[in-house]
Amino acid sequence: MLFLRRPSRTPPMRVRARSLATVFATVIAGASVTSAALADDYRPPEYGYGYGEVEQPRTLAMGGAARAWGWSTSAIASNPANLAAQHVYHFEGLFGLDTKSHRLQFGGAVMDSITSRIALGVLATKTTLGNDSDRYQRGALDVRVAGGYPLGDKAALGVTGRYLRVTQDGVGPLGVGPVSRSSADDPNYRTFTFDAGLAFSLTEALRLGAVGYNLTSTSNALAPLMFGGGLGLKVGDATLEGNMLAVDKTTWGAWKTRAQLGGELLLADHYPLRLGYLYDQGSKRHAISWGLGYVDRSFAIDAGFRQEIIAPSDDPFGKAFIFNVGARYFYDVGLPSDGGASSIYPG
Repeated sequence: MLFLRRPSRTPPMRVRARSLATVFATVIAGASVTSAALADDYRPPEYGYGYGEVEQPRTLAMGGAARAWGWSTSAIASNPANLAAQHVYHFEGLFGLDTKSHRLQFGGAVMDSITSRIALGVLATKTTLGNDSDRYQRGALDVRVAGGYPLGDKAALGVTGRYLRVTQDGVGPLGVGPVSRSSADDPNYRTFTFDAGLAFSLTEALRLGAVGYNLTSTSNALAPLMFGGGLGLKVGDATLEGNMLAVDKTTWGAWKTRAQLGGELLLADHYPLRLGYLYDQGSKRHAISWGLGYVDRSFAIDAGFRQEIIAPSDDPFGKAFIFNVGARYFYDVGLPSDGGASSIYPG
């Protein structure tokens, strides 16, 4: 007798359990891949923030080298001691953009070294990081109040008080980050700190500047402790300056240096042309910069540009193109009637 075996059937509950397990494993794997992809896109809150520096058009075009001959409103952020280098009253409006990190920065400044022996300056900027689709939606408000005092005819001392507030409206792939806020009225990071600088006129043509930034040592890369100096030579309408700057370990895990070199030539007493170079040891980037402008006895218009030419191959935000524009109004330059624009430059 031939017996036919009926095909075995998996119990329905076992089939259902196996299907659920398969779906669950698929969801977990997909979530892991997505999380990994988002984590790869994660960038620390200080990325694109540029060490918290405010580089006005001349400073940007000079490769950041402005600690010896960076005068006028640019002295507030670069070396407050240089506020006392001129007898002027200047206003400035600023706008800048980093095309890679989508950093938009705008603001204004005013400085007065006429009213009293203590030269005073105020600089306020608003910075946004990322475009409308950026998940982080980071921003910063930076307000600086500076004073410079001459120590005789050859030296000056300057101090800048700084208030910084950094916020994050969005939530990144790793959740609530070190710079985020739980409500519109509760910024996660804010600090008060200060800079201090010295400037020396070694000769009529040679100047030396030394500055310390964020000297309260905030232990945060959003306001890193930095020390720097610059030596500048001015012969006629030509200026050449070199700077070195050290950045504390909060940004790159160890102290790193930045080298900056810039030159400026004022043509026909009205048209400044600038060229600069920057090397950042921490980010391993090299950049060239350039700029131009128009300056008269009552106003100046400047534009500065920077192109990173060497950056790590695995850095998706490297080789950025940055540009700044600014317009200044000279309320009272304190010059004799026959003084030309070169009498108030560099600045």
